[in-house]
Amino acid sequence: SARDIDAMAQIWTCTSDDINIAPPMRPVIRIGWDNIKANYLSFWKTLSELSVTMEAPEIRVNGDTAWLHGVEIARRRLRDGSTEGSHNAGTSIFVRRGGRWRLIFHQATALA
Repeated sequence: SARDIDAMAQIWTCTSDDINIAPPMRPVIRIGWDNIKANYLSFWKTLSELSVTMEAPEIRVNGDTAWLHGVEIARRRLRDGSTEGSHNAGTSIFVRRGGRWRLIFHQATALA
């Protein structure tokens, strides 16, 4: 929500294995941290505010892999002052590397 690329780099594995399927409407598959990072930076320029929350994530852990899913509530204020939002089915997969959990996959799909 802070639109902070350095904070995002602390969450993702920042490797060529990373996959992000978004935005929720007409999603595009982006593979590799460089592509994901470029997309974030481009998308965030269109916004003056962003809020994404997941109130009740379902979390599972199996060894060094964990995944969560739930309904994301996204709210956006565009640079022109208009607002929009969506409820999205969100899924994230994490891997444990060096004792830290890092995001390697995220998908958000708009719910009707």
